[in-house]
Amino acid sequence: MPVMANTNTISLSPSMALRSPFALAPMAGLTDVPFRTLAWELGAGYMVSEMVTVKAELWETGKSRLRRVLVPGVNPNAVQIAGHDALVMAESAKRLVGEGVEVIDINFGCPAKKVCRKAAGSALLADLDNISRIVESVAGAVDVPVTIKTRTGLTVDDEAGVLAALAAEEAGARMVVMHGRSRACRFKGAATYEKIQLAQQRLTIPLLVNGDIDSLASAQRARQISGADGVMIGRGAIGQPWIFAELAGKPLPNRRQQLQIMLRHLKLMHEFYGPEQGMRIARKHIEAYLGRMNASHLCREFMPLDSAQAQVLWLRRQSSGPLACVSPEAVAEIAHIQMNSAA
Repeated sequence: MPVMANTNTISLSPSMALRSPFALAPMAGLTDVPFRTLAWELGAGYMVSEMVTVKAELWETGKSRLRRVLVPGVNPNAVQIAGHDALVMAESAKRLVGEGVEVIDINFGCPAKKVCRKAAGSALLADLDNISRIVESVAGAVDVPVTIKTRTGLTVDDEAGVLAALAAEEAGARMVVMHGRSRACRFKGAATYEKIQLAQQRLTIPLLVNGDIDSLASAQRARQISGADGVMIGRGAIGQPWIFAELAGKPLPNRRQQLQIMLRHLKLMHEFYGPEQGMRIARKHIEAYLGRMNASHLCREFMPLDSAQAQVLWLRRQSSGPLACVSPEAVAEIAHIQMNSAA
């Protein structure tokens, strides 16, 4: 059974509704265009890009441009921004909407030191007035929905996240995503959802619960405790993007089907980044998949592969049978392909 019926529509505006209440969280270096493409194909109803800088001088760097690429067929395409200057944030939002972005998400939850040192991310939970200014400025500058992602508070004891959610709603936000940890917790300890329930009881806009959701059972528990309208999954989707199909009540793919999904993901990475960069980026994702499959020992074979072709061939061999170390002859063949690719 799905964790939440798809008929329970989450609307961000009179003309925009999410196709399902199962969302993919933005995670730098992980939820890129290839991964979001795959998650959408497998049933995710809402996805947000990796965090994009609002600094004009970094706008045209390769990393920033790739993070702003819209995923074909996805509706709506949402991009996350972070910063502390309301006017700069508003200008960046206008520029993104001009590029076709349909939802602007504001990060008030990142606990990373390099973000918080700039008075952005979860550091803003100590400045609710500025949260209001930023949301009001961005919402007034664009004609698309503005959403926020935050945490339960600065510490496990305060309710700054709840107050930030209420301030954001009053300033014009159309949805809140709340992670079940405080800024102080970073990613340690178990997520808790009771304060998210407090926010849910006081908000009139949709609320998604986030944190420690990596299965149907954990999604059901998170939503039951929080009362949230939907769930947003971050690290729990890495290595198993088919979790979105599971939440929608579809049967889990068997091992052969999982390997075919891995192969699809691998090719998407090679195509999006190019063979060299795609080959390097693919390693962390294949490692995650193999870990979920209790086959981490196979990383010893995959990680040294030094061409996109060799990676595809290795995974194709796994797809044709049970997960296992390939034969010495096959390893030699893959090495030969690598040498020819480099020539």
